[in-house]
Amino acid sequence: MQNPAYACDPGAPSLKEAFAGRLKIGAAINSWNLDPATPACSAILRQFNILTLENESKPIMVQPEEGRFVFDKVDRFVDFGEKNGITLRGHTLVWHGQCPRWFFCEEDGSPASKEKLLERMRTHIRTLVGRYKGRVDRWDVVNEVLTDEGGMRNSLWYQIAGEDFIAEAFRAAHEADPAARLVINDYNLESHDAKADAMFALVKRLLEAGVPVGGVGMQMHLGPATDLEKLKANAEKLASLRQFSPDLKLEATELDVSAFRFEDPSETLEWTDEREAAFRAFYTELFRFYLKLADEGKLDAVIFWGLHDGVSWLNGFPRRRRNVPLLIGRDLVLKPAFYDVIGTAKG
Repeated sequence: MQNPAYACDPGAPSLKEAFAGRLKIGAAINSWNLDPATPACSAILRQFNILTLENESKPIMVQPEEGRFVFDKVDRFVDFGEKNGITLRGHTLVWHGQCPRWFFCEEDGSPASKEKLLERMRTHIRTLVGRYKGRVDRWDVVNEVLTDEGGMRNSLWYQIAGEDFIAEAFRAAHEADPAARLVINDYNLESHDAKADAMFALVKRLLEAGVPVGGVGMQMHLGPATDLEKLKANAEKLASLRQFSPDLKLEATELDVSAFRFEDPSETLEWTDEREAAFRAFYTELFRFYLKLADEGKLDAVIFWGLHDGVSWLNGFPRRRRNVPLLIGRDLVLKPAFYDVIGTAKG
């Protein structure tokens, strides 16, 4: 019996090499993965040519207190990317989650005014994006601003500033780095028609107002209930925004394929031959579609949300249970679906 192949092996198949010239392939990682003496770092260098910092560039990590910026982990991420010729994504400038409360409050604890909130947002964006001007290729500027039903999320951003904070965030980011791609990112765009329609309408409004939106991030947290035909239709719908801005791209920004149905937290995993076959077939068809979009100039990056199964956020959502959503398994073992996906690049 052959020993398993590992993502960090120098001679292992490489996702970035298989898709070179057609798609950038990446992962969400953390600064502790960047120690060159570790297998995790070797796997990153072998497999990926675009990276997202999973949590350490979010507002609560970068500016925990007003005016006190903490850059050490982001600096390490950016230095690593530059040293190794890896494209970098900044994640995320404006989000309702992992944002410190002080953004939204006056000194006495009352709600901040719209003007104060927007100025704090601009300062945060200009400081962070400006620090890495020309070094971080693209930014998730606003994240998860829509509901699944197609309305605006009733976040504190929206309660205080209305929809205006979205356009102002993009303008501030563009001012700080005019060459960076600026992305609006959300989940369930592939599976909720109303949400995809709302995203289309929102981006169309922004583009027609001259707001520099350069990409739509479809997070792509998928699972057994995902309808691939609906996914394809909604991706094509959002790709058609290129009629208003020919340079606009789609990105699959947070890809994973859960072994469980999100709506059934009691479901337990018995990894049968049937489940394995379905998992492999799903990933194969998904990457065939990604390549179609890529070859048509509509999509240029696919980022997995996690380096391997063992560190996936899905191990703790919606309750703690062992999940297997990625192409690279625990201990960096290459799964059968990994080889299937490599095969799509070979036709």
